[in-house]
Order: sequence, then C-alpha cells, then structure tokens
Amino acid sequence: MIHTITLNPAIDEIVYLEENLTAEKNNKIKLKKRDLGGKSTHVSAVLTQLNIDNIATGFLGEQNKTELTIELDRYNIKHQFMELENQKTRKSTVIINKNGETYMLTEQGLSISENSKRNLHHYINTSVNEGDIVVIGGTPPQKFSTEDFKELIKILKNKHTFIACDVAKEYLKVAIEEEVHFVKPNEHEIEYLYPMEKTKIKKLHRIYKKVPYAICSLGAEGVLYKSKNIFYRMVPPSVRVRSDTGAGDAFVGGFIYGIYSNLSFFECIEWGILCSVSKVKQSSSCSINTRDFESIKKNIKNYEVI
Repeated sequence: MIHTITLNPAIDEIVYLEENLTAEKNNKIKLKKRDLGGKSTHVSAVLTQLNIDNIATGFLGEQNKTELTIELDRYNIKHQFMELENQKTRKSTVIINKNGETYMLTEQGLSISENSKRNLHHYINTSVNEGDIVVIGGTPPQKFSTEDFKELIKILKNKHTFIACDVAKEYLKVAIEEEVHFVKPNEHEIEYLYPMEKTKIKKLHRIYKKVPYAICSLGAEGVLYKSKNIFYRMVPPSVRVRSDTGAGDAFVGGFIYGIYSNLSFFECIEWGILCSVSKVKQSSSCSINTRDFESIKKNIKNYEVI
C-alpha cells in the first residue's frame, strides 16, 4: 500500500488571466476555479489516475473540511485525514498567466497540537505495514518542528517502509540525515544544502552518500541523477504549458509508480517525466492524461553529464 502524508494541505483557488500579470495594470481574469492543493495530495491524485491504490492522510481543518474533501473526492482519492477543531485548511491563490507561468500566494495554514501529532503516530502504527511506501511532501505546518519531522521519519523507519520526502530547507536536511529512500531537491535547494560545493554534481553526490534515490530537479530542463557512478541528465520534450502548478508533484507520483511496480531507477525517472510533462499540458493542479505518454516518451532525451 502507498500512503501519502500531507501535513499542511491546501485548497487551490486558481485564477487564469487573459494576458500576463503586469504591475500597475488592470489584469483581467479569464476564468476562476477551485482545485486540490498540497504536494502529497497531488501525488495521490496522480497515483489514482494511474490506477494505483493509495490512501491520503495528514491533517485538515474542521471548519472547511467539506471544501477539501470535495476536491479529494473529485479525483477519487481514498483519504483518511485527521481533523483539527476550530481550524481551517489553508487556501492558495494560484495566478496563471496566458503563457502558463504561475504565481502562488499561500496562507500559513494549520497549527498542530501534541495530541494531533500522537494521532498521526497512531495512524502509522495501526495502518502502515512493513514494505509499504510512504510519501511526505510540502511545507510542514506551524508547531511541527524539525524534531517532530525527525520523529515521524524514525517511526516510519521502524515500520520498515520505503520513505519518500519532497520537502525543503531544514526539513530536507533532516530527511537526508535520517537516510530516507527518496528526495527531490531543486537547484536552489541543493545550493542551500551545500553552498561550499562548486557544482551541482558534487552537491548531489553528497546526498547520494545517504539517500539511494536522489534526483535534482532542473524544472523545464529535466532532472539530474546518478546511476552506476555516472551522472545523467534526463530532459523532457518541449510542450505547450497550460499550468506548471503541481508538475514536480506529478513527477513524484510517476516515480513512486515506478517504485511500486519494481521498475529500474531509470524507468522510475522516466515515469516521473511522463507524468510531469502530461501534467503541465493540463490546466488543473494534478491532472494527467495517459494518452500523452507514448508521444512524450519518444521525445525524452537522456545523456551522460561530464
């Protein structure tokens, strides 16, 4: 079973502009709609569209529970979130330019009590089994410290699960130090981790000493990874971008599909590319179209980095 943990989910309020956002101008709205937010909930949405059974969990605010569950149900995601009384799940305003560029404004979101943390631990101890895959993604909520994050990882390690973390800054440092199985820092995040190292390859090499499945995301330029002590770059084809929101989460979803299916590291990355490229062709935050995959796969490039 795959479990995705979203500690601080969101409800996306998406605003599509007629043109590109410009300062000191009346920027006209073409369309507004609501969608599912949160890194790991996006992973659940992608896995569900790939017909992979999974459960989304984490925390949500009791005051607007219905708003979030409507979005989860719209993607047919199985979910078992823990409600926080007298709180609201955060909302993110996503502004999408005519050219597909995205701006995001996000509320701080939930505040987690000690009792809520214990409830999460109880879920793991009673619902997560040896050999399960657990995906933790996004910025943790208020009052969920790096020590809390470290404890969460240790509980999962004691359950002998595959742990994937798509987190940033100090939480990414914890994930690497605790030797989880998968991380996906971008260029800025590996610079934050190892500012003294001169090249991306040297920075990523440092992560591989502790994390077996480490990938550096290069955005539209693809990903950097190591296989059999050789570094490679896998580059997606250029496509018309309708929205890049959730592209990285779709990559994680595709990669985890590969892990679940016992594919090679190369094939897992390829599935990540397939899902992320298909996602940017959609206007929603986490929709993919598997009919895109054949044409995308034919145009993926993979080459050794010297």
